Amino acid sequence: VIFDFNGVLVDDESLHLRAFQQVLKQMDLTLNEPEYYEKYVVYDDKDFFQNILKDRGYSTSTEEINYLTMIKSSYYFKALKKKIPVIQPSINFLMALPSNLPVAIASGAARKEIEFVLGRLSLTQRLTGIVASEDVSNGKPNPETFLKALNCLKNKQSRLKACQVCVIEDSAPSIPSIHSLAMRCIALTTGQSAECLSDADLVLDTLE
Repeated sequence: VIFDFNGVLVDDESLHLRAFQQVLKQMDLTLNEPEYYEKYVVYDDKDFFQNILKDRGYSTSTEEINYLTMIKSSYYFKALKKKIPVIQPSINFLMALPSNLPVAIASGAARKEIEFVLGRLSLTQRLTGIVASEDVSNGKPNPETFLKALNCLKNKQSRLKACQVCVIEDSAPSIPSIHSLAMRCIALTTGQSAECLSDADLVLDTLE
């Protein structure tokens, strides 16, 4: 099993949105919730800023993107440290999986964010591998994140086939990438409607 992180194990997309909004406000730019979930939720932080600023007609350098990402991260961590918004049915599901079943994380989040939460939840040792935003050249919805997570699982079970792997996601743009690698997809309606996620093999409100 491969888990996405944001929107699957933790319901923190609202924290990310608020952090992005705080940074954009400093630039006299706005971003509303529907636009975020429709166009930008799938991106990691750097790709988010690159895409939204391009859409707003801005030209930015790598240094500027890195700076904006750093500021956004500080806002996010300030909110996260107050309370981790775990999705308890997903955590219960993960903990109930057989101990010999390889499990990986495939996320567009920064590794420090993932490891902070997993450490607080005592889940780090349960995972075969973590693929975070800085581990790939092309972030989601590009298939690279999922392919690297699949390879993590194969390092544990060399005979594992892609068709034996299920990815749990909450973002519609990622579903075609998962299927392109011959893996199956369970989609959770954490941030998008069942209709938007209908290309998944199974759509659920929770993993309960």
